[in-house]
Amino acid sequence: MEKIKAAIKKRKKLYKLIVTCISFIRDFIRDRKTLYYATLKIQTLINHRYKLHSYRIMSVKDYCTKNNLPYRVVVGEKTRDICVPAFFGERDKEVNRTSVSPEIYVAELFEVDIIGANSFLTKVGCCLYDMAVMDDEKRYDLRFESLKIVNKNNAIVGSFDSGQAIDEAVFLLGFASFNYFHFTIELMSKLKFIDSHEEYHHIPILIDEIVLKIPQLKQLFQAMNKYNHQIIPIEKQRRYMVKRLIYPSDSSWMPINVKDDVSLKDEDFMVAKEGIEYVQQTVLKKINSNTNKLIATNRKIFISRKHNKRLINEEEVIELFLKNGFEIIYPEEFSFKEQVEMFSNAKYVAGTTGAAFTNIIYCSSNATIICIIPKKYKFYMYSTIGKLLGLKPVFLDARITKKGKKISGDQFELDLNYCKEFLKTL
Repeated sequence: MEKIKAAIKKRKKLYKLIVTCISFIRDFIRDRKTLYYATLKIQTLINHRYKLHSYRIMSVKDYCTKNNLPYRVVVGEKTRDICVPAFFGERDKEVNRTSVSPEIYVAELFEVDIIGANSFLTKVGCCLYDMAVMDDEKRYDLRFESLKIVNKNNAIVGSFDSGQAIDEAVFLLGFASFNYFHFTIELMSKLKFIDSHEEYHHIPILIDEIVLKIPQLKQLFQAMNKYNHQIIPIEKQRRYMVKRLIYPSDSSWMPINVKDDVSLKDEDFMVAKEGIEYVQQTVLKKINSNTNKLIATNRKIFISRKHNKRLINEEEVIELFLKNGFEIIYPEEFSFKEQVEMFSNAKYVAGTTGAAFTNIIYCSSNATIICIIPKKYKFYMYSTIGKLLGLKPVFLDARITKKGKKISGDQFELDLNYCKEFLKTL
């Protein structure tokens, strides 16, 4: 038995080493545009269905204006609040800053191409992508999924042609739609601006097929689909032509990545309050109609996860929270409905920064959220969402112990004495 365990352990180490090497080679190639483009061209030779296309980047508004297409502004440019949180033990107090968001609109486009798991559209030599046009300072790293290279005002896109056409649909595809945060805040919030127009209630919705394979995401969408739109699942990186596309614009404006993590700015954390409130109210109404009314209690929960923990001393931190009346929850083990009920009933929500914090939108007003995150990240999304919804954000600074390729790959540590001092205040 011991020999078998040793063999399995050895195989896991070898597998991890291979994955690390492949990741290093991929990143090395990806950061060298000429070499990367050459590898993409080789891919087109190996698989004739995989095509590369070069496009000029244009905003949806400019394209609609140029081609006299329907473009309806539903919320004009607006001053948005951004909450810079107070970190426990620091002299700096919470600060509310502002930035002006772009307008929110709904456009109608005809015979346009969409690609599964992507946020942009393509049409006659144009890549229609507002986020790329917004990036005046070229801070964003917008290479994701089919968007392979972004260079000044041009983009190179790779995809597989599905050979299929769709008569009409609402666009709710997006980068990282497999991620609970991105799907909730960036995509589901757009339904606010679709549902408010009765003429769109009967139109099918395009959804990345991964959403229907992840129970919590599927259940969230079912709760939000109050007009029973037909669902059209779209395969990742597959290109489809849509004869009539209803396109709701972004209602949160955080880039998928930035080139340099220290270049994050206040405006990267703008989010439309009306969008997240719509998700909150729609979901809570659905949950309340199927169960007893949710009532806030003195429940204290600490969010954890079974794998890929970023807080290296989480076990010790958890022990401290347990001693102070917190219960540990692993959101991935619960249904969407159960997660909503837990967060709705909590007075305190604590944990390391991550997608599970998205559930704070279901907390009752005046609940306290306690987020463990390195202060140097200057990451203000959860503090901003919390403040917009009347919650009390408290942040605990952590020390980065290992840097990853991106912030999401970092590991950090929370000082236990610092944590003890904070818990005394509760």
